[in-house]
Amino acid sequence: MSSAVTAGPSGIIRPPVLVPRQGAHDRIGAALKHAGFGVIHQPVTRTVEIDGGLGTVGSHLSALGTHPSTVGSHPSTVGALGTVGFRSSTAQPDWLVVTSHTAVRILQEAGLLDGLALKVAAVGRATARALKDAGVDVDLVPQQQSGAGLVDAWADPGARVLLPVSALAAPTVGDGLREQGCDVTRVDLYTTEPLDELPEVIAQAWPAFGAVVVTSSSVARALDSLVSAAGLSWTARQRPVAMGRPTADTLSELGHPAAAVAAAPTPEAILTAVESVIS
Repeated sequence: MSSAVTAGPSGIIRPPVLVPRQGAHDRIGAALKHAGFGVIHQPVTRTVEIDGGLGTVGSHLSALGTHPSTVGSHPSTVGALGTVGFRSSTAQPDWLVVTSHTAVRILQEAGLLDGLALKVAAVGRATARALKDAGVDVDLVPQQQSGAGLVDAWADPGARVLLPVSALAAPTVGDGLREQGCDVTRVDLYTTEPLDELPEVIAQAWPAFGAVVVTSSSVARALDSLVSAAGLSWTARQRPVAMGRPTADTLSELGHPAAAVAAAPTPEAILTAVESVIS
């Protein structure tokens, strides 16, 4: 993590960039650093699992015979299903559709990605990579990496779909698949909420940031509220760079229009967007 103003390959001094999310193994930060930007990684939200979410997902997956009754040692799963095991009276899904890296992590930690016996779709390459790292074969990754892109790429009308998502997720995927005749079970698996206060490293470096990479609407709202609570303000210097049009729309609603919108949710596209606002 660095807050220093750094020189790029051409010797031009570049201001630091804020990436308000976890920095470990973050490919966005790595791409920015490789291009000569100083990067501060620091999350402004926390993930909170929703009671009963894992249990509901587990009950649908157990209907496939995927998981034995011993699965369920995760506290949320045990609380929802008891110690006997998953209920098995739920209709069997044909597809598991995953729209975030966070959902992958939660499902993996609960053991719910082991031995899947259904098709799996990922909203984009980053989510697909997380699934593959968890040992899951991915059957569908849309070329356009977004919820709308996944709906457009869908080729199994009438399928039964299990959709574990953030409670804050837009209805794009679920509604789009239902319009294709799919039986969609959306499960609110987790939510995100702002931290109690703006991390000190962000507060101290805030006046120096030349760009702020905003990866989701929830991050946009959290950062906005925390910056305001810290007595700071957005200026023309802190150029917001949005990952996707929905996030850009949220930034506009908050009064901080995006200086650039990444053409795709990839490190390369985000780097291009950052470089377009920091010359």
